[in-house]
Amino acid sequence: MKPKGHYRGTLQYLSARGPLYLALYGGVIALLIGMGLAAQRGWLAFVPLTLALVIVILYFLSASLWAAHHLFDPGGLQPHHVLFDMAQLRETDSFAFVALHGRSQAIELGRRLTTGQIAVLDVYNPQLTPSRVLARTRTPLSPPPSGDPRFVWRNGSISLLPLPNESVTAVILCQTLSQFAQAGDREILLKEVRRILLPGGRVLLAERVRTQNNWLALGPAAFNLETEQAWRDLLRRAGFMVRREQSLGGLIHCLRGDKPIPIEAQQMRFELTIDE
Repeated sequence: MKPKGHYRGTLQYLSARGPLYLALYGGVIALLIGMGLAAQRGWLAFVPLTLALVIVILYFLSASLWAAHHLFDPGGLQPHHVLFDMAQLRETDSFAFVALHGRSQAIELGRRLTTGQIAVLDVYNPQLTPSRVLARTRTPLSPPPSGDPRFVWRNGSISLLPLPNESVTAVILCQTLSQFAQAGDREILLKEVRRILLPGGRVLLAERVRTQNNWLALGPAAFNLETEQAWRDLLRRAGFMVRREQSLGGLIHCLRGDKPIPIEAQQMRFELTIDE
């Protein structure tokens, strides 16, 4: 049964990372027991150190849950809706949502359409995205039972998205690219995105980056995040022009890159030649 209510996103986040949080909780209990034994035996020098460790662990537990609440719960930052707005999509447009999980996000965006259509493209490959957290959270992006004509559900791969050339006005990737550990895989996917976009079409990214809030929420784990500049450079290498950016609460960064029209593409090639 799926978690319900205002904190369902946080509960799903906890469920996916259960072993980590259980280990941290167990560590706190062990430290408290050790602190009690140390005080009982008169080893008072260990008490402040143990108490400091407990406070640090409890801080990171609460900070990570605070971040999860803002990122994943209803009424939070909702980066997928921000990306929809940044793309300047209309209710009659056709666009693609490329994901590894998160069917609920695709459904929410599809419901903003009237006669438009969203192509939900599942590109999951466990060999390219071996994350255990992703494997636990992943729900196959299969169609809901309603048969809503606004939705098209397809399986694909990063090297072949199942859409024709120049067929959509925008492509949304919400915390998708970072799931691929290899930079080359990210570039392959973005080049496929470029292929299916109309000239002047838009690619929208939302990714967590190394910000102060993410350092506070994740601690040393924030080293695994890319910088804002790294995502800009990736978009440019894939042939996009970075047009707009927006930071959401210092937790997640949204970027919009446009596929250049022919005259802009010539200018980009000229600038790259000069840089080389």
